[in-house]
Amino acid sequence: MNDQRKTKKQLLEELELERERSIALQEISNRLAGARDTDEVLDLIVNEATRLVNTHAAYIRLLDGNELVSSVATEGAADFLAELSPVVGIGEDTHPAGQVMSTKKPLVMEDVAEGEMMYPALLSALQKHGLKASVLVPLLANDRSIGVLVVLDKRIRRFTRGEVSLLQAFADQASLALEKARLLNEAEREKERSDALYRVSNLLAGAHDTDEVLDLIVHEAARLGGLMPVSFDW
Repeated sequence: MNDQRKTKKQLLEELELERERSIALQEISNRLAGARDTDEVLDLIVNEATRLVNTHAAYIRLLDGNELVSSVATEGAADFLAELSPVVGIGEDTHPAGQVMSTKKPLVMEDVAEGEMMYPALLSALQKHGLKASVLVPLLANDRSIGVLVVLDKRIRRFTRGEVSLLQAFADQASLALEKARLLNEAEREKERSDALYRVSNLLAGAHDTDEVLDLIVHEAARLGGLMPVSFDW
């Protein structure tokens, strides 16, 4: 009878945890739908991932060119990250985050001391802050790796398949937030280009001063390209 009651209690706890996870993912989806501040969404993701998987810290690294740079982090990860290089290389033989970027698959380390790609400086920083276990999951957009979500714990522990799956769901939400921001930026840039072409076209239609038209073209081209405007002295 005691065993049966214990099983029922465990089932109720699991159902409650699953309910909390569903609520958290729904909240992130709602924030994502109306968010203009991507960092706000990413910050919510790392904090909720830490809370619902019951870990100590989490952070995100994002792709920038051929490197991964530090992005948002929970308070528990800040001091640890401060001791690491702000950028890491990409590749299976460079760094755990680089391996995840390359393979596009989660990397679970029950004990970081025995983990893959654990070079001395990284292991030393982990041990200094008492961090013993980790899960890294990729941020994927259209099957492209665009970053990594890293979760850290102060216990040697075995992460369940459900926990890794939940972390991947959080990573997917982060990818959606980043992709939405990219598309919005592209749309804004395209609108700026269209507005600039419209202004030039209107000026061309009634212009008699060639220099005035050329100056406007150069100015708009420089503005859209982020360059210093120049003027013609013909």
